Amino acid sequence: MRLWLVLLVTGSLLIGASTGCQSFNQSAGSSSASKKKSLFGLNKPRRDRPDSDEILDPLGARDSNRLLLDDFAPSQLATTLKIRTHGTDAISAKQNFEEGQRLYTTGIAQLDADPSGEGHKQSFVDAANQFRMAAARMPDSQIEEDALYFEGESYFFADRYVQSNRAFEKLVANYSGTRHLDKAEHRRYAIAVYWLQLADSSFMPNLVDPKRPKTSLASEGRRILHRIRIDDPTGKLADDATLALGKAFMTADRFYEAADTFEDLRKNYPGSEHQFTAHLLELEARLKGYQGKSYDDTPLRKADEIMKNIVRLFPQECEGQLEYLETQATLIQNQIAERDYSMGQYFEGRGENRAAKIYYEKVAEKYQHTPLGESINEQIEKVAALPPKPDQPIQWLVDVFPDPEAAKPLIRAGDNETIFR
Repeated sequence: MRLWLVLLVTGSLLIGASTGCQSFNQSAGSSSASKKKSLFGLNKPRRDRPDSDEILDPLGARDSNRLLLDDFAPSQLATTLKIRTHGTDAISAKQNFEEGQRLYTTGIAQLDADPSGEGHKQSFVDAANQFRMAAARMPDSQIEEDALYFEGESYFFADRYVQSNRAFEKLVANYSGTRHLDKAEHRRYAIAVYWLQLADSSFMPNLVDPKRPKTSLASEGRRILHRIRIDDPTGKLADDATLALGKAFMTADRFYEAADTFEDLRKNYPGSEHQFTAHLLELEARLKGYQGKSYDDTPLRKADEIMKNIVRLFPQECEGQLEYLETQATLIQNQIAERDYSMGQYFEGRGENRAAKIYYEKVAEKYQHTPLGESINEQIEKVAALPPKPDQPIQWLVDVFPDPEAAKPLIRAGDNETIFR
């Protein structure tokens, strides 16, 4: 038995030592191993938690070099393999770009000749493949900038919107001041709106349609709208994207995010044509986000402030929305009155009738036209006839401690002479 015990302990030590050496060797070589990438870039280290930018911006940018399932389609696979294996080559890049332009022009001619046909799509796919090769073979150059734009355009006309958006995202990420920015953002805006419209009628995952993401259709649409206003905050579409994003949040019943988005539009785009619409929609979002008198009153207070701004800033526009605004104003007043009345009831239940009287009088004064304001006088008379504070059950214990109100200040108010004596 002792022999078996000795052998078992010895074997455990040997295994532990060999494992420790192996672990040490792996950690020592991890710096060189981490530099190696597989053909499709799958050897990246796993992250245990998201970056700080992702936490602060959950609708943040995607990796513009990411591979998509559409990249492995029969018409895309050869190009996907080439751009992962070929190095830089300026001459080949120019040749690819020129061939892409030729195919792009052919596709435009086919589309003009037969707008409802399908023949142009293959020409645009072939053009996009050439532009992908050109961009990959000559990074950080004018050719890459133009190739990324025309890659996005080619995929757009080929109805391959996921790949189109990726190309435009990479263009904006690598060349933030590109001359193609306005056109690229118009394409991305159209793609986002199309995806959000599809999301309203389709909840099934997609595996074959290159026009839409495989999953998360609505969230991808919202993300693109968010990125448009972040990537180009002074652009022509920044306020349009903000308005569309707020509406998308409303559709998803995410009222707090919708209200904050409309508030962003109100404050950061004062010259926008959507100002009145943003006020109305934020008002609606704030009221829908309010959960009742037992919860935070910030949405209700902000709704009241927005209502006053609407009447003050848009007197003419209000005439067409008068009935709606009157309904919302009545709702706001009733709910604020309900909150103050409930606070009065709370203090009355504690026997603090003086505080209860203050809240009841506030309801009677400010919200006299609400149902509570019309019947609050009886409550005021009731608490006024009661002791202002509840009786102290252990008065003898309170008397043991000094009265803070009885303490005199060291220097009397207005007496400056004692300071210099």
